[in-house]
Amino acid sequence: MIRKQLYLDEHHDRALKERARELGLSEAEVVRRALDAALEMERGASPRASSALDDFLASAAEIARRGGSAGRAWTRDDLHDERLKRWQR
Repeated sequence: MIRKQLYLDEHHDRALKERARELGLSEAEVVRRALDAALEMERGASPRASSALDDFLASAAEIARRGGSAGRAWTRDDLHDERLKRWQR
């Protein structure tokens, strides 16, 4: 990563803080994603796809904050062990 410094108007700063809080991301990550979305739009990519990715990543971050299981009784290791047992028979 390369460190950059930029100046924001107060309303940009408030919006950035709010969006970062909503997504559970750092302000820097929100800025990087906004820049990626702007660059994608310049290349003709769908901003809708970028929005869907943002929604997915926000959901994933929320699941990770809750411990990763999202209420499930199994873990990835449980599934792996079960799969290995099937192949060992």
